[in-house]
Amino acid sequence: MGSLGLIEVAVAVITALVSLMVIATIGVKALRALRASWLKSHYRRIEPALEQYILTGLDQPELERLPSWQQDLFLSSLMVERLALLRGAGRDCLMRLAENLGLVDRALSQLGSRRRWHRARAAEKLGYFGGARAAKPLGELLAAEDDETVRAVTARSLARIGTPEAVRILAGTLGDPSELTRLRVAENLDRIGHPAVGPLVDSLATPDLETGQPHGAVLAIRVLGNLRASEAREVLREVALNAGGLDLRAQAILALGRVGDPDDVPTLLEAAEDGSWPVRAQAANALGMIGEVSTIPRLRELMSDGEWWVRMNSSKALVNMGPAGEEALIEVLRGGDPYARDRAAATLENRGIVRRWTRQLSAEGRWGNRARTAVSALVEAGTTRHLHDLAETLPEDERHILCGMLAKEQETAK
Repeated sequence: MGSLGLIEVAVAVITALVSLMVIATIGVKALRALRASWLKSHYRRIEPALEQYILTGLDQPELERLPSWQQDLFLSSLMVERLALLRGAGRDCLMRLAENLGLVDRALSQLGSRRRWHRARAAEKLGYFGGARAAKPLGELLAAEDDETVRAVTARSLARIGTPEAVRILAGTLGDPSELTRLRVAENLDRIGHPAVGPLVDSLATPDLETGQPHGAVLAIRVLGNLRASEAREVLREVALNAGGLDLRAQAILALGRVGDPDDVPTLLEAAEDGSWPVRAQAANALGMIGEVSTIPRLRELMSDGEWWVRMNSSKALVNMGPAGEEALIEVLRGGDPYARDRAAATLENRGIVRRWTRQLSAEGRWGNRARTAVSALVEAGTTRHLHDLAETLPEDERHILCGMLAKEQETAK
């Protein structure tokens, strides 16, 4: 066969392949369209009866006559859509329908399916209409399941059920070896809200305070802080002062700050003396959240801590306390610790306070005097780069005053 014959064969093969691809593409699209039309026809037939059931609460024979596969495939999907939105009597009505039609029993049986997507789909449905009796089977699935996607769906379903048993199961899963599972469970406990507080506090009632840093306890404390659970203050104080794990103490201190009760200030001040800098850093953070001005002297002392994070959190805490905290930072600028001065200046600049002071330089009275005093402290501390940048943006009077201050600094430097 000559070269011309080979070319003709190649062209014929390519043409045949292209034709097959076109036919396959058209066929797939046609099948998808037929499937969509088939699904739509079933939904159109079932949906009116479901809506009538929700409105009247009366049994609908058309729904009861549906084959079980149509109930599972079509009816359950329509019910899940509505259960995500309904509350009160309408929700109770749909859950009763799921029970009467056997949807709950069939979903429970599918939790043991070999196919992970069947297990995930069944777990999702049970989260909407499984009710209290689905909590234990879902908990067993969560404990035995290896697939992270199925575990995530199961944890979310337990949170939707929200019964005390479901919450206890989730709280008990915070110590799971899988970090991804632990984080997802913590997220769902956050979603549950106040009902999760009791089981979380119970999980901390007898923690290992001497050794180790159990992941479950750390996450339980974090969730309690996110929920601002005042009921947990006693156990949080105990963990903050006596736990052996560094993460436990630091997270307990942060949680107390998020709760925001001024009665916990003595505990936070004691934690500010801790030998581990992460605990001191979180103590400064927590004091700033509570905002008790009586703690300003201690926060000023922490500005000279040897660890950068402690200095940063202390400066943020002071600036959050308004004028009194700003005065403390001005005093830090005049102190002898260069690291504390730099941190104070950086915090004041980042929060826009230095800009506000420069715009008040020409003002009369208390605010003008305070602004000039503060800017002078910045100049004396040698942190003037930001001031030089601001000078170009100020009105004429304020720019003249600021440039005069900066000129004196340059003369002194010479």
